[in-house]
Amino acid sequence: MSWLRREDQEDREVHSLSPWATRSRDSGGRRLPEEEDSLRTTFQRDRDRIIHSTAFRRLQGKTQVVAAFEGDHYRSRLTHSLEVSQIARSVANALQLNGDLCEAIALAHDLGHPPFGHVGEHALDELMQGHGGFRHNAQGARVVDTLEDRYGYGYGLNLTQMLRRSLLKGRVPDGFPLALDLLPKQPPPLEAHVVDLCDKIAYLAHDLDDGLRAGLFVIDAARELRLWREAEELAGTPLRHRVVSRITGLLTTDLVETTDSALRYRLLSSGPPRITHSDARTVAANELLEFLRERFYRNERVLTVMNAGAAAIRARFLGLLADPSQLPESHRGRIRGAGVERVVCDYLAGMTDRYLLRRS
Repeated sequence: MSWLRREDQEDREVHSLSPWATRSRDSGGRRLPEEEDSLRTTFQRDRDRIIHSTAFRRLQGKTQVVAAFEGDHYRSRLTHSLEVSQIARSVANALQLNGDLCEAIALAHDLGHPPFGHVGEHALDELMQGHGGFRHNAQGARVVDTLEDRYGYGYGLNLTQMLRRSLLKGRVPDGFPLALDLLPKQPPPLEAHVVDLCDKIAYLAHDLDDGLRAGLFVIDAARELRLWREAEELAGTPLRHRVVSRITGLLTTDLVETTDSALRYRLLSSGPPRITHSDARTVAANELLEFLRERFYRNERVLTVMNAGAAAIRARFLGLLADPSQLPESHRGRIRGAGVERVVCDYLAGMTDRYLLRRS
């Protein structure tokens, strides 16, 4: 049996993927041209570079909701990204979209997240008002384009343009420093929309699981949710893991079935279809999200830790701004080009929870 070359995989994409899919040959290229790999497609190489990056490894020490240092079994940004990747690849395969691109986007989508989750993100955005603001999606593009300069060429991980564009889905603050070839901002591919919805599926399910594990609410409270009741009936057991798995399956299957109908009947000339859930599942998912906001995200125990982390970010930011000599030499060297505020922000955003608290 002959081995499968990169060209063979690219040919297979042409014939097997949906007309709406992004082919590897349509990646937009890299800022620094490179010789093609004999085995891997461009998006497979993107995925591998993300996995081997320092920023990806640091996700292990960054909070999802329950602080990473509170227990070994709660989700971190790393395990969250892996769960999103698994769901997104399954959805992409079912819809005949590019699974390699979905996987790479999913693994990279939180690379720009600072310590202590969205509370940390809001703190940095407030501190960076007047200096381009802060959003984790835009910071993710900055990480792969500039900060992870593994090869010393000045192009970060030198990922494909399509992958880099995909990281900018969502709002980007006015004045945030992006690579010139990403301006003006272009619509992301369908694969980025798939990851966005799979991100929501993942956090709805695993945050429900983590909230129950942490004892912040009980199963009887979760039974208020129509998704929980349906999933428990299908699972035939109230066991937490089984029910949460069923919830993931219900949302994922609905996403595939609803989007498949849109893909099937949408003409290429009429523009891309929406990646979406059915109306009924959207209502049920939003009910679950509101439940988590009230019972989990705004829980006093969670907010106490998160707010302490945000306070540490603010104090460290102001301290470094007053005395930039405390920055590592590699960061000080970028102050002239990027400005001291942006360099301090980059430094703090790259920290894990533990490292921030040790340095505060």
